Amino acid sequence: MAEAVPLVVQSLFMRDLNGREIVSDVSIAVERGEVLAIIGESGSGKTSVALSLLGFARPGMRISSGKIMIGGTDILSLSGRERRAFQGGKVSLVPQNPTTSFSPRMSIGKQMAELLTAHGHSGPSLKPLLTEALRNVDLPDDERFLKRYPFELSGGQLQRIAIAMAFMTSPQLIVMDEPTTGLDVSTQQTILELIARLVKSSNASVVYVTHDLAVVNVVADRVAVMLSGRIVEQGGRKQVFAQPHDDYTRMLLDAIPRLVIDGLDPAADPRGHSALEFQNILEVKNLRASHSHVEVVHGISFSVGKGECVGLVGGSGSGKTTTGRCVTGLHGNATGTLLFQGHSMPFAVSSRSKADLSAMQIVFQNPDRSLNPKESIAQSIARAVRLTGMNDRTRVGAEVRSLLDRVRLPQRVIDLYPADLSGGERQRVAVARALALKPKLLVCDEITSALDVSVQAAVVELLLDLKKDGLAMLFITHNLPLVSEIAQSIIIMKDGNIVEAGRTNEVLHSPQHRYTRMLLEAAPRLN
Repeated sequence: MAEAVPLVVQSLFMRDLNGREIVSDVSIAVERGEVLAIIGESGSGKTSVALSLLGFARPGMRISSGKIMIGGTDILSLSGRERRAFQGGKVSLVPQNPTTSFSPRMSIGKQMAELLTAHGHSGPSLKPLLTEALRNVDLPDDERFLKRYPFELSGGQLQRIAIAMAFMTSPQLIVMDEPTTGLDVSTQQTILELIARLVKSSNASVVYVTHDLAVVNVVADRVAVMLSGRIVEQGGRKQVFAQPHDDYTRMLLDAIPRLVIDGLDPAADPRGHSALEFQNILEVKNLRASHSHVEVVHGISFSVGKGECVGLVGGSGSGKTTTGRCVTGLHGNATGTLLFQGHSMPFAVSSRSKADLSAMQIVFQNPDRSLNPKESIAQSIARAVRLTGMNDRTRVGAEVRSLLDRVRLPQRVIDLYPADLSGGERQRVAVARALALKPKLLVCDEITSALDVSVQAAVVELLLDLKKDGLAMLFITHNLPLVSEIAQSIIIMKDGNIVEAGRTNEVLHSPQHRYTRMLLEAAPRLN
């Protein structure tokens, strides 16, 4: 008897509570040892399809019809108890944000053992399984490490543990939802190599959901492209990338930032801007910052000019985010000198003037932490608009609509709440709210890491337009292709120090430090 295909989805339909179709007639199949990447923009339905493979539906949605066959069993026909036995055993999930999937009150070892116990393992068999799982993802397997808590580990380490747990029960299917989003390029490369190795050794089938087409080029065998709840193109990775049939696929490929090194003119500026000397709007001198009593930024100095974008690049733990938080007044445990628009500025946000607070804005990597879940999108942006002194209701409403247009959000989101939007849509709201205060300096902390490529391209175009109007930017990121498109200057940080800095194209064309060279080699790219 022939072995059943690990995953077959037939004519899957999903609807919201009002009966509106969210996913329409989706059919896919994944062979053993194969990686199928599902790509598309925010709101395309790719995550909804991925979660349905575990029998889940997002809040406010339901699976209305179709079949989801895993190893020949239709999981939609199972009882709740039977489906729970399937989850984690026959099909497992690697989430986008591992910090939300671990209990902060339990050690890593206990949480891994709990999963094994739930699927029939017990007693003496647990320890060797835990040891093997950790070794498989290149993590320590000693008791000391197993007793550590999630908050004691880096994001990359937590993601490795999440991957280890997904493979630990030898499932037939593993669903990975944006598992490398937000990771720096060196950690991302390690995770992608790890996934490829584990897929090969386990022969598991993988559905890999992502908006990062450069990552797809590294990890996937086949690709399914989604738009508005439908698959518009499906095929082998090389065929889809080299000869896409659908206009939407071509648009996604065209929107990807390219890291061009060969043949680059070191004297040229991103997007053809002339190499100008900028009048400084921000000067940072001998910045030292600490967490508790541990110094994490070690006496760095740099400047940002009016209308200039400076890319601040580094891996996890490099000190780049702490530097950005010191500049914006969100990390007061610091010493050194900050000069903003020609005058000295204190590190503590509570000691800064209202004018300085408006003139310097920050947009965070995770918009969930900066948007009030109880405020509608209109209320959130309008509150920022009113801080500029505009109080006329009609003018405020018009400004809110204008800001939504600038960040490419439809007007229908005005009366929605953050929970009603995708991650990419929430990030665009955060950008719109920051721009409402008409800042002189915008600090962007990994703001595009959760955005799909077309929205990322739209945000980059927006920032470039604002830069022409004199807006200065400190652009914190691990995305070197993006830095090569938007930033005139680049700063490379490692272990709290600046190891290289200069004009972006000069640094990328002729990197002097081995760490810069490693980052360039690790950056995923399209051939």
